[in-house]
Amino acid sequence: MTNPADHNDVPEHAGTDAGAGDGEGSSDGSAEPSREGEPSGGSREDASPIAHLYASAREQTDRGDLTAAISTYRTLLGKDPAHVRARNNLGLLLEQRGDVDGALQELDRALESEPDNTSLLCNRAAILSAHLKYDRAEADLRKALRLDDRNAEALMNLGILACRRGRWRESLEPLKRVVELEPDRAMAHYHLGEAYNHIDQLPAALESYETAAALQPSNWRALKGIGIVLDRMGRPTEAALAYQRSREAQRR
Repeated sequence: MTNPADHNDVPEHAGTDAGAGDGEGSSDGSAEPSREGEPSGGSREDASPIAHLYASAREQTDRGDLTAAISTYRTLLGKDPAHVRARNNLGLLLEQRGDVDGALQELDRALESEPDNTSLLCNRAAILSAHLKYDRAEADLRKALRLDDRNAEALMNLGILACRRGRWRESLEPLKRVVELEPDRAMAHYHLGEAYNHIDQLPAALESYETAAALQPSNWRALKGIGIVLDRMGRPTEAALAYQRSREAQRR
């Protein structure tokens, strides 16, 4: 009997609010820490030069010039330390550049200004979870859900966090809630497939993997999951076709 699929244990990642993407991870189906994007809180000063600096930083991020964007956000924050969106984006860019401590410091400072900002809580939790600080990440996510129990990002990352810890049954409730709120969210279906597979609920795992693959055809991990489940169900011919599709998707 084939073992259950190895779970892809890194939460989704969307990046900063400028050019963040759709929150569905990379095109190959891998999942990275999910970021909520731009918090609702902004600057106390919306006129130039603050607005100009903020727009410039977003454009630099869109171009992929993270060094320039980081410098611009720091200049902006030197003029307006209370600009929560800029501090959030600076933190996420620092994490992308490998400065995890700096990223967390920026998000900590933003949350000092707005402790009930669910976007900030989800973003900090995603960084904490990606760097194995699970207890702190869970605390942020549960606080976000106390503030907004329909927050799909918080639910998604809470479910993925449970998967990372091998708490497969615990992951089901938040992940099922995500697909209720956002039925087209491919990675939620994928992680549900992982969870069901690991607790031997094979028909449910197959359905979840198939939904993920239909929504995101480039998700080779979901296609591989289909093959593994079909193997476990004694359907090797169908499993071989799924493995072939997975290899083809991975090569694209």
